[in-house]
Amino acid sequence: MEILEKILIWSHVAAGALSLVTGILAAFFGKKGGKLHRQVGKIFFWSMFWVFVSALLVVTLIRVNFFLTIIAVFSFYMAFSGYRVLKIKKTMKPELIDWTAAVITMAFGSGLLVYGIINLINNDFGSLVGYLSLIFGFFTSQTGYVNFKGFRNIDKQEKMWWWFAHMNSMTGSFIAAITAFLVQNGRMFDLPDQYGWVPWILPALIGLPLVSYWAGKYKKQFSRATI
Repeated sequence: MEILEKILIWSHVAAGALSLVTGILAAFFGKKGGKLHRQVGKIFFWSMFWVFVSALLVVTLIRVNFFLTIIAVFSFYMAFSGYRVLKIKKTMKPELIDWTAAVITMAFGSGLLVYGIINLINNDFGSLVGYLSLIFGFFTSQTGYVNFKGFRNIDKQEKMWWWFAHMNSMTGSFIAAITAFLVQNGRMFDLPDQYGWVPWILPALIGLPLVSYWAGKYKKQFSRATI
């Protein structure tokens, strides 16, 4: 069991590091949709896949880690939906695996919301875990719901809907991967206990405005191209 634990943990760490490197390359280097972007994007996806699988194996076989479970599910579903949308755009027909993943993600997020509420009530609304559960529960369930709703109305989607769905999902997964790195290695920053929430929130505070900026930039670019 000790050997298995070391293999799982080190492979999890290696996959996480690879996802960070390839995520940076995909986001900031090379042309979007170009050869480099596609190649590192595939590596990013499969790295996140192993981060997800190894995390579940660690939680199931070795020790329960609440944080690991939350980030693993959220980050992988974002990467999965971002990867799958490139397949769906060709047929405009989501497959069973897409519907199933969206439903499971909504259920997981909803369960996390309930857990967060119960945790806060039991701890007089002074639990960091409770608040984080509410935040991640909301975004996880919302992500699954948005995709589920999009599948139901896929024939009404705008022309470049898949571009923005891919960008939002992949960058969301990348932000989650950065969050995981900062939280897991929080000791190196030597933050006081009262600022323990910063690594959880900082990547989103920086990343989401950037994603919004890129989305606006591409919307203008696509609108000019159709004039």
